[in-house]
Amino acid sequence: MARRKRKYVPKVKGCHECSQRRINCDRTKPSCVKCTTRGIQCSGFGLQYKFLDGFSRRGKSQSLGNRCAVLKDALAQSSTRISPRFRYHGYQVATSEQQKPHDSWEGIYWESSTLDLHDTAQQDALIDACLQTSPRIDEDGSDCDVSNNETIGGKDSAENTSSSTMMEVELVVRPRTPAMLVGLGILEPWKEFLIAHFSESIAPEMVVIDDCFNGWRHMVLPLAWTNEMIMDSVLAVSAFHIAGKAAIQSEFDPYRLYTRAINQLLNRRDLVDWDKETRQFVILAIMVLLVSVMVNGLSDFPIVFQMLESAIHVVGGEDVLKDGSEMGGFLLRQIHKMRVYAAPLLSQEAGVDAIIYHGKESFDCLYYYHSLYPDYCSAFDHLADLRQQAFNIYLNRVLGLSTPGSSSSELINVYQKSLESLPEGSVGEHCLVWPTFIAALECRDREQQSFFERFLLRQYHRNQFLNILKALELLGTLWDQTESGSETNWPALIPSMRVFIM
Repeated sequence: MARRKRKYVPKVKGCHECSQRRINCDRTKPSCVKCTTRGIQCSGFGLQYKFLDGFSRRGKSQSLGNRCAVLKDALAQSSTRISPRFRYHGYQVATSEQQKPHDSWEGIYWESSTLDLHDTAQQDALIDACLQTSPRIDEDGSDCDVSNNETIGGKDSAENTSSSTMMEVELVVRPRTPAMLVGLGILEPWKEFLIAHFSESIAPEMVVIDDCFNGWRHMVLPLAWTNEMIMDSVLAVSAFHIAGKAAIQSEFDPYRLYTRAINQLLNRRDLVDWDKETRQFVILAIMVLLVSVMVNGLSDFPIVFQMLESAIHVVGGEDVLKDGSEMGGFLLRQIHKMRVYAAPLLSQEAGVDAIIYHGKESFDCLYYYHSLYPDYCSAFDHLADLRQQAFNIYLNRVLGLSTPGSSSSELINVYQKSLESLPEGSVGEHCLVWPTFIAALECRDREQQSFFERFLLRQYHRNQFLNILKALELLGTLWDQTESGSETNWPALIPSMRVFIM
């Protein structure tokens, strides 16, 4: 006798955890009993978004964690709730093509950074503001995509609802001139990976002490989440750094990211027409690109540095950045340092002018840490002394100064002893690449040359920046010429290298 067919019971979708264990979920809300009794955190019964965490599951960057939490929390709430505006229209946008960014996206981002994540009312206002910016609105308050022959019941009530919603949005977002039309989308995993690489491998090399005050991490990276121009610059730096160590997949193509960042900068070359915030973002993006030419050792350095100088000139000079803000202070410190390091690599005249008239400003990055780390003041002063010795070596070579104790051999001996007194791996040792490069250019003693070469190689093995290898190649060529008896005017030679050493 045939077995009686079992009555069909429609399957009820339960939580993700029960489905993974292949058991029937009891669908108890907010967390099912079967997960709770087994000590498993139940994900609930809402929509599940894949790959929200990307690479962060393996080791989420601390600087990105709060941003991810805000975005994912807003996304999760928006999936389980219909905003008053969509209740008014009675529909949801069906395709992503219908969603167009609005001028207030960036304002929403910055305002969301100050919200209390446990305050439901504030989160609801943020979500409504985000949804408000997506569809295109006509002057009468209706969506352009809704058919004209569609009738909406309760027009007067709808207008009141729309008006109240707009007032709610205005409380969250203050209208202002946007720096860029940006979105609040979750980053793709490969982008988050490159950002984490920048935080872990690039940012520590750009400061004397890597701490919570490292602006290359706590200032540049949050801005990259909201500004596509800065984002492309950061991604290009990380992609170049990884490409210099191993073969990478095509989606990490550093030249494509680098070119895209350059194109976005060219689109904003008329800085007079942009607001103050956008001008600072442009200068910051160029500074990040200067880091990329350090990392990859390419010959674009003079072009990128000229872009930085032109941008500073167009916005009205450095005085515009002296507004007392954290961003302005960070930009000034980096500009002062980069200008003095870059000038001798461009021309002798620029090098002499920068060292004489702007050399003192280049120490701002060191003095910045005096109040933060008073116990290390002696170490900071030692670093400043080594840099000043390198300035003296360069000026002595170019200007031919003949004061007592200023001969090249004496200056090199003093520099070597000062550098040897610095223990290996000490604070700020990695900031002495440029001073040691200048001293090595003037060095004629073979043992001293080997000492400086070992120091530079140690820094290369630390940061894997290809500009150090370019510097070592030039040093090898110059030293060979010196041994053959031909004297070379190295201050006139290094600009032809077209590589940024810092």
